[in-house]
Amino acid sequence: MAAAGDVRNHWIAAYQLNQLHAQLPEQGEGRRVFARLAFFALDSAEKAGYPKQDADAVRFNLRALLIRELPSDGDPLWDPDVLGADVLAALPLALLEAQAWSTDWATRPRVEILALRTCKNLLGSMRTIADRVTGEPLRTQLDQWLELWPRLP
Repeated sequence: MAAAGDVRNHWIAAYQLNQLHAQLPEQGEGRRVFARLAFFALDSAEKAGYPKQDADAVRFNLRALLIRELPSDGDPLWDPDVLGADVLAALPLALLEAQAWSTDWATRPRVEILALRTCKNLLGSMRTIADRVTGEPLRTQLDQWLELWPRLP
């Protein structure tokens, strides 16, 4: 029987391979299929111990890429507003808390710095598609977070 780390590593390899194919423009609409396979592998890697925040960052970045590069197909997975809401829901801090901590982040405890860094990693996907988010107050909330983004560690 394989050790838990081995199983996790196999799923990580599977998501990385499918993520690669999902990023190739020559795959056309097939990119969405590869992305879904990558998401399935990420879900399985999470069950084997892969950190949720890391998996979410990969998911969000791949979704943002396909939102930018492929036409809408009506699937909520590729909807910028749905992605924006998913990103905000995954953030480990409230905006006011992150704003306060970001002013002196280098002097903060390690756990707080990691929370700020997680916010930055999760928000990265929205930097390229925030202009496509139309829902309010979602758009305003994302704009506030993205204004803070450069000041996060």
